[in-house]
Formats: sequence, C-alpha cells, structure tokens
Amino acid sequence: MDKENYHIDQKKMILETGNIVEFDFPIKETLVFDGKIIVLLDILENTKYNQNVFAIDFDGKTLWQIERTENLDKIGYCPFISIETENLKLVSFNWCGFKFTVDAKTGAVTERIFTK
Repeated sequence: MDKENYHIDQKKMILETGNIVEFDFPIKETLVFDGKIIVLLDILENTKYNQNVFAIDFDGKTLWQIERTENLDKIGYCPFISIETENLKLVSFNWCGFKFTVDAKTGAVTERIFTK
C-alpha cells in the first residue's frame, strides 16, 4: 500500500476504506513502512507532548504510539520532528537532537543517539 490509499486533512487521516483516524494535533508527515502507516504529529511549540509518532494499519486501527522516554519528558518540549527509513529501519529525530531507531512492530525504541 502507498499514500494513494489514504489522504490527510489537518488532524484526520481518511483511509481508502472510508475509515477516519483523528488525532489531537495536525498530521505533519506520514510514511508507509512495514505494512503500516507511520504518522508524525505536528506539536505546537511549548506543548509537552513527546510521544507524537504512531503506527496505524490500513483499516484505521492504532497499532502503537512511540515508547515514552522518561529522560526526555523531564526536559519538557522535545517532540519528534521527522520520520524516515535508514538501512531498512524506522528512525525518527526529535527536537532535542536525538536520533531514535524504532521497532516498527511495537513502537519500542531500540537505539537512541545524540546527534548535536
């Protein structure tokens, strides 16, 4: 499946099936990876919401939300700002300069590297 099987309207993802998935924040970016739609939400500045990456199946079911990272929650505003694939793995970068490798099946963080 690809992006032609759904479209984005602000906070809503409208799937080819007619199902709608609605989020609390606008959708910034999506990526089809490992048979699911990875969704990155656009978090407003100074809003503490650091778990803004989700996996959705093509029926509209939420499969996971990225694992909570306690150390970054203590910092405050540190949402994810991009999602991409690298060496057949799902990676996401956050506002605080970390690169996360994410298990696409569970949303668990398997590696965290400071990049700045």
